[in-house]
Amino acid sequence: MEQSYKCVHCEQREMEDQSDEQMSFAVLLALVPLVVMTLFGSIGLI
Repeated sequence: MEQSYKCVHCEQREMEDQSDEQMSFAVLLALVPLVVMTLFGSIGLI
């Protein structure tokens, strides 16, 4: 079987990418209510 070897730099970069992705998802999730309220307000449902 092959064992994959990751260098320290690659592992650090992967962890940074994961934290950036989580932060981007959190911001997106926080903006969803604002977008929904704006949409519903503009079509007169609120």
